[in-house]
Amino acid sequence: MTRRLRRRLGLLGLVIVGSALAGCGSKPEADVNSSYNPSSATGRVFGSVLFEGTPPVMDTIRPSGSRFCVVKARNLTDQSVLVTKDGKLQNVILYVKEGWQGRSYPIPADTAVIDQQKCVYVPHVLAVQTGQKISVMNSDDTSHNVHSQTQQNSPFNFLQQSKGVVNTVSFDHSENPFRIGCNLHSWMHVWVGVFDHPFHVTSGDFGTYELKLPPGKYEIAAWHEKLGEKTKSVEVSDNGSAQLDFSFAESDKAD
Repeated sequence: MTRRLRRRLGLLGLVIVGSALAGCGSKPEADVNSSYNPSSATGRVFGSVLFEGTPPVMDTIRPSGSRFCVVKARNLTDQSVLVTKDGKLQNVILYVKEGWQGRSYPIPADTAVIDQQKCVYVPHVLAVQTGQKISVMNSDDTSHNVHSQTQQNSPFNFLQQSKGVVNTVSFDHSENPFRIGCNLHSWMHVWVGVFDHPFHVTSGDFGTYELKLPPGKYEIAAWHEKLGEKTKSVEVSDNGSAQLDFSFAESDKAD
């Protein structure tokens, strides 16, 4: 064996050993992006969404478009800013803005529902995960059309001509809350936020929320259709709880 050949073999051995050592010290890619089952989360972040000051008086809707809506939506008021008797803000989407990255999450098996009842979308706000199915139902004895105003996802606009019609939709990309409305009845709309993770909820009818999370540091966002978005940081431990309240005022109106 020549001296040059021995030298080349020696360098090759160093490269192989160095690669093996580097591999031992690195974390496998599968661990970094491993699938996480959200039902195993033991941390808890909870709180209230408060409204500061006197709640605004919501305008009365003047229903039109069909006899059914004129009758059933009579005395309906604008739903954009609804406050409970104890001063909590309804219909806020709360979600993890930072801290969820580094894992993949399975698409939820449960189907979310958007219904049309007495010419009103129920619920008024909805949070879903990318790929999750949404059943859009017409429980009214009149025609509605369902028109999405998406920016990151393909828009849709379909007619539901009779009671009992159901269409199923889903969204492939995350997107900030956007409006789905009825062109036949201009006051009807629902706001939908789409996220790449399962850590989202709404304040519902009571103005409160709870998120189950794995231990870690997070940035939590609270979004409202008229009052904008606010964020706060929180850290939660395994089997620990952290209270995180948000507050909005009429002066917070989004542009």
